[in-house]
Amino acid sequence: MSLYKTPKQVFADFPRDYWHVQEPIGQNFTPGTLGGYYIDMREKAKKYDGPTKDGYPLRNQNQEGLQLLPVTITQLALGHYEFWLENKQDIHLQRFFQCANWLVKHHMPCDGKMDGWLYHFDHGRLGIKAPFISAMGQGQGISVLVRAHQLNHDESYLNVARNALAPFDVEVRQGGVKAETSDGIYFEEYPCYPYSHILNGHIFSLWGLYDFAIYQNDERVMKLFEEGTHTLKKFLPRYDLGFWSRYGLYPHPKPNVASPFYHELHIAQLRAMFKLTSVPEFREYADRFETQFDSWFYFVRAFFHKVGFKFWIKARKKNLSKLPFLAQKL
Repeated sequence: MSLYKTPKQVFADFPRDYWHVQEPIGQNFTPGTLGGYYIDMREKAKKYDGPTKDGYPLRNQNQEGLQLLPVTITQLALGHYEFWLENKQDIHLQRFFQCANWLVKHHMPCDGKMDGWLYHFDHGRLGIKAPFISAMGQGQGISVLVRAHQLNHDESYLNVARNALAPFDVEVRQGGVKAETSDGIYFEEYPCYPYSHILNGHIFSLWGLYDFAIYQNDERVMKLFEEGTHTLKKFLPRYDLGFWSRYGLYPHPKPNVASPFYHELHIAQLRAMFKLTSVPEFREYADRFETQFDSWFYFVRAFFHKVGFKFWIKARKKNLSKLPFLAQKL
């Protein structure tokens, strides 16, 4: 057995917190069928030792205090759903429905934006003020609710899932989550302008559209999925730095290099997208990013780029904090 380990192998064995667990490609999905999710979220459904509210993990997002994020609910639900598919234990099904019920209850109006699941923190670097909605949150919420409806046919799940589709038809600057670009439509995890084009968030968004479309045989929603998939294919070269993937495409002076967690997630997401669509570019870039993850030279290069980006963020905030009227635009 070789004593040499690649960065990918080392990172796989590295201790992780709850927010950055391994999220490999799902093992229980079949294209065209509403079944297992496309990323395996079971690690999210395991014991959490941190602070909670009503049994749900709380996160100190952007250092603004502990909050219950919609994405925490959706990923917890999808993790329990995956466990239930494999072992049919009632505890997982009960927990899944608790999360689905939370989503039904908390889909609500958002001041100045479309209705949705609200995020209550500012994203200063992107100029986003709370509250806001997220294409990723909407997409994962839809994925949970259509599975809940499939299991017990409660129309409240399907009605809220249908309502959650609305922001995908509305441009970011009109309060929705859709970015209209020269290469097609893109769904924004963080709706801002200039657009942020977060790679993992767009893909999670697409899966919500796909799930609703195949479950309800909805041609209009399937067209949104197909248009967003075409945009993803066109955008992929922009995420390839030649040595690592980019987290997003917001026009910072320095590229926002993906952390190892997100680089690993990009690979799994693109492999799932290839399985769903057979678009060869998705497998090509998954292979390319995985080859980069096998190189210590590329890993170290990506690490120093990420450190440089974080130092730039801190320096920018420190400088503009002296100018309150500019700090608001961070």
